[in-house]
Amino acid sequence: MKAHHLRILLVSGAVVLATLTTTTPAQALPACPSNAICLWTFQDGTGDLYVWRGGYVDLPGKYTDHVYSFRANRTGAFIDWAHGKECRSVRKGDYASNYGSRFGSKMDAVGDNC
Repeated sequence: MKAHHLRILLVSGAVVLATLTTTTPAQALPACPSNAICLWTFQDGTGDLYVWRGGYVDLPGKYTDHVYSFRANRTGAFIDWAHGKECRSVRKGDYASNYGSRFGSKMDAVGDNC
C-alpha cells in the first residue's frame, strides 16, 4: 500500500515540476516598458520595434498593416481606417506572438480607446 502511494506522489510531483518549467508564448516575447504597448514587424517580438505610450498616433509606414506581434502593458486601441473606423480594444496583459494573420495585418493607428 505504501509503495503505491509513494508512486502516486512521485508521478504527481513530476507532473507539477514539468508544468512549472514549461515556457509559455507570453515569455517568448521580449519585455515591453511599463505603461506602453510594443509592436513588432515580425512574429515572436522580432523585427523593428515601435513603443506606443499614449494618445492617438498614426503608425509609421513600415508598421501600417504590418504588425506581426505585440505586448500590451497598458490599455489602448488598435485602429484600421480602410473602410471607416474599425477598432480593437487592448488591455494590459494582452499579447500575441503571431498577430499578422489577424488584426495586425489591418492596423493603421493606435489610440487610447475605440
